[in-house]
Amino acid sequence: MRSIYYGWWVLAALFMAGFFVYGGGLYSFVLFLMPLSKEFGWTHAETGGLVTAFWLSAPLLMVGGIAMRRFGATRLLVIGIILEAIAVFAIAHVSSLAQMYVLRALMGFGKILFAATVPVLCARWFDQKFGLALGIAWAGWHVGGMILVPITSVIISDYNWRWACLALSICLIVFALLPMLWAQRIDGPENLGLSADGRPRQEEATAHSLETALPKGKLSDVLTTGRFWLIALATFAYYLSYGGLLSHADAIIEEAGFSAQYSAYVVGSMAGVAALGGVVIGHLIDRKPLKFSAALVHIVLILGGIGLLLVNLAHWPVALLIYVLFFGLTVGGADVFFVTLMREQFPRVNVDHLYSCWYFAELITLFASGIIAGKIFDRSGNYRDTLEVLVASAVVAAVLASFIIRLKPVGINDNAEAR
Repeated sequence: MRSIYYGWWVLAALFMAGFFVYGGGLYSFVLFLMPLSKEFGWTHAETGGLVTAFWLSAPLLMVGGIAMRRFGATRLLVIGIILEAIAVFAIAHVSSLAQMYVLRALMGFGKILFAATVPVLCARWFDQKFGLALGIAWAGWHVGGMILVPITSVIISDYNWRWACLALSICLIVFALLPMLWAQRIDGPENLGLSADGRPRQEEATAHSLETALPKGKLSDVLTTGRFWLIALATFAYYLSYGGLLSHADAIIEEAGFSAQYSAYVVGSMAGVAALGGVVIGHLIDRKPLKFSAALVHIVLILGGIGLLLVNLAHWPVALLIYVLFFGLTVGGADVFFVTLMREQFPRVNVDHLYSCWYFAELITLFASGIIAGKIFDRSGNYRDTLEVLVASAVVAAVLASFIIRLKPVGINDNAEAR
């Protein structure tokens, strides 16, 4: 009987780690906005910033590729999970807004150390199934949200938000860190005499499968090109909408007259759709030209924003279904699409540098998005203006992406592109 390819066990461990690192660290934390506002009297901008402060450590990602080559993906991954566990434990014991921002930034630092390794590990173990592997690994983040959000809601309701933090810190060590340590005892398929995807090892195939794991290209090969900054602009427009719709969803839904428990189920259901979205987009990327995925991830973002706008304007329960279905697909598929876009646009640069550069742009935007959306609310006194801006930003992102996807890929020595 043929044994299961070990790469699938690595993928399962990545799934479980993301389940708690992201599912608990972001999705569940969205539910803390209302309790924190009520307990401490903080504004929507301040609490929205607490959610997106998860990404405050984004500048450190610029050297993520260098750090991975020096210390190894496994060490960064383990350190990231431990840091998030320590930070979320400490949050349960503080009451100062400044302290919470610092600890949320530390949680974010742990998260990005973990997240930066995911595409590298997927590329190490999978080649022809790279998109699907990414989708499955990141699906864990959203399945975690689907399951942990209602559990967190119950803990907050029956106890308080501090107990929810303590429970998450324990789960991070037991269910995220330990399985990951077990899975990483084997570095790559070559140690098992295999090529990526579990194919029999051949010298040519092995060299190809290890392509993304070998030092290749420099950070400057990405940062000095106009193409990267165009993608960064598209990323800003896309994730400004994405982050605003995510970080303020609970407040928007409750403001529309729905209960906190109902809102928790909506956010959790959206996370469940996101898990499916990541796998669907990853599967589509492996089999179709990237333009199909580009169209899909931008259309569903626009429709998800319109759904939440209808919730705000008309208070329709059916509009919540629109938001759950379409925005869930957005959350699940967006990162898979953008990482693949970077690989196609920079085919001669290693994935660790590509992901570090692009993920930096994403996280900076996500950090700003919650604050920007909260500021618009604080000025206008309602979420209608906020949602209109977020939908417009999604439309701008779609226009930029439709242009980028038609451009010829960049070579690392393409001086004309660099100028």
